[in-house]
Formats: sequence, structure tokens, C-alpha cells
Amino acid sequence: MGVIFTVAAHPFKSERVEKTQASQKHVMKKKLPVHIVGIGDSLTKGVGDPKNGGYFGDFINHLKRSDTISKVTVNNFGVTGDTTDDLLKVLDQENVKKQLKNADMICLTIGGNDLVNVLKSNFLNLKQNDFETERQQFEKNFNDIIQKIRKENTSATIYYFGLYNPFEDYLDKKLNKQFFVILKEWNHTSQNILKMYSHTVFIPTEDIFKGKTNTLLYKDHFHPNSKGYKLMTKRLLPYYQVNSST
Repeated sequence: MGVIFTVAAHPFKSERVEKTQASQKHVMKKKLPVHIVGIGDSLTKGVGDPKNGGYFGDFINHLKRSDTISKVTVNNFGVTGDTTDDLLKVLDQENVKKQLKNADMICLTIGGNDLVNVLKSNFLNLKQNDFETERQQFEKNFNDIIQKIRKENTSATIYYFGLYNPFEDYLDKKLNKQFFVILKEWNHTSQNILKMYSHTVFIPTEDIFKGKTNTLLYKDHFHPNSKGYKLMTKRLLPYYQVNSST
């Protein structure tokens, strides 16, 4: 009759495996602090949604509810009415540079006031050439803005919201069609510049508001209302989730 040998499980090995698994679970659940900086114009400031703070405030609340974040540090440098020229000056402020340097992510809205300033001067007679000179200046300024941000911080992801048309209820069909082409060119300009830099994300918004400005804009018929801002946050979240997991 043959002899049957049985090998008992090594108690110490089993204990080590359990400790390793527990340690891995602990690492997976470890929470980390996040520093988010908002810069740009009134959309980042949250005009039109004073109670919730616009998309930026809504996004911060989302981060605070995350089970992977221990603490959210916030700086919002959005200024109502700011153009790209104005933002370049804001980025030279020492406190702004300091907070950008420490940021993990940066939210940016800018360019709407540059575009609107041209529209106001040509409201009843839109011509593409009238916008082209300003678009070229916007292109230069936008590139300078990204450069200044990257000078302070090379790794934080920059989330830039593209431009939308808040005037579709005021422009006739022909003018809306012309403005759509102009808007597309300006958004294409910012997209191309962002592609030149790492850790940058262009977030389209034109389609969010198209055909819905009567329900998604604030009473000033320019800024988003609470519902409009929430849709901007909803658009932002998938981009954030992809970048935060890489």
C-alpha cells in the first residue's frame, strides 16, 4: 500500500497573503487632497447661479462627495467681464501664480467677452472679416494664457470650456447661421492651441445651449442659469473621470 502525503497550508504564508490583500484594499481606498483653481470670466465666477456657484461650484460639490478625495482646496479667480487681455493681467498677480503652482486641476472659461465685444459693434451687420482680426488677437492671447499657466504648473490638467451662442433668440436665421460659422472658428482656434500642450482638455458647450437658450440661460439672456450650469458640469465630469484615473 502506497503512502499518501498531505501538505498542510503554511499558516504564516496565509497570514502574509491576508495582510497583503488588506494593505492593497487600504491603498485603493486611500483618500488624497485636491487643489482646484478656477480662472477666467463670469462663467467661472458663476454669474447667473449665485446660490450654487455655477459649474465651478457644482463641480466642487461633486469632488467633495468623492470617496477618493480627502479634502478640496479651492481658489476662484473668475472675474465678471474679463477678456483674454484682462486674464493675462490676472495671471501676473503673485497670489494667482502661487495658487496655480499648487493646483492639481484648473478650470478655465475665457473668450466670450472678446467675441461679444465684436458682436455688439456689428450686431445688425455681421461680417466674418470683422471677427477675423479679433479672432487672431484671441488666438495670440489664448496661447499666451496657456503658456503663463504652464510656466507655473506643467502637470495640472486644464479644462477649458468652449464658447456657445447666447444670442440665437435675438438673431434671425441668416445671422444665426453666420454667427455659428464664426463661433465654430473661434472654438477651433482654442482647440488647436490646447492640442499643443499636454494635460489640456477642450470641453464643447455650443451643442448644450443650441436651441435651448430660452430654458438654459439666466434672465440676462447671456449667462447660464442653474440648469445650464449643471449641464456644463455634467459635460465636464466624464473628461475629469478619464484624466483622474490615468
